[in-house]
Amino acid sequence: MTPSSDRRQVVLIHGLWMGRWAMWPLARRLKQSGFDPLLFGYPTRATPAANAERLARWLNEQRSPPGHFLAHSLGGVVLAHLFARHPDSRPPDARLVLLGSPLGGSAVARGLAQWRLGRWLLGGSLEAGLDGDVPAWNAPNTLMLAGTRPVGPGRLVPDALDSPNDGTVAVAETVASEMAGHRCLPVNHFALLWSGRVAKVVIDHLSSGDR
Repeated sequence: MTPSSDRRQVVLIHGLWMGRWAMWPLARRLKQSGFDPLLFGYPTRATPAANAERLARWLNEQRSPPGHFLAHSLGGVVLAHLFARHPDSRPPDARLVLLGSPLGGSAVARGLAQWRLGRWLLGGSLEAGLDGDVPAWNAPNTLMLAGTRPVGPGRLVPDALDSPNDGTVAVAETVASEMAGHRCLPVNHFALLWSGRVAKVVIDHLSSGDR
């Protein structure tokens, strides 16, 4: 028998060039709202597929399947690979929130990859990930939050971003089918992690199944 998921546990997955520390502000707010945040870290220069396998093993080590998922940027791409490869890793009633995840690929990353240093910094994150070849999103109870404040490293790659964007990822790159909703907020890519307004929307979505 498959163990039931823990409805208060939320897996937090960081983005490119970050670590578990990047999710601390959201983890703190989730804990204050009665959730039990679990932070997953991974080497962002590895391929999203390889990191999905790391995540699958990590989930299997937990005492019970976590009930929800919250991912920032590249973390959402890792989740797309996880659910494509291990569909049972997502409980049927799981609620998910993605923050600026480029499920349609990243024009900024492709632009950076034209430079040797950029290719080194991105590593395997491009492969079936930021290059745009991401598995189709198949978790319908998902809310995508996209930023519309165009302040960020995307300015290093001229003409890479369509308008609107969050300074790193274009809103159009966050659109995918099979989602419960898509909402834009006036923050940049990194403020998605620490904005109180974003945190409230996240908590409302994760809590809505308990009402």
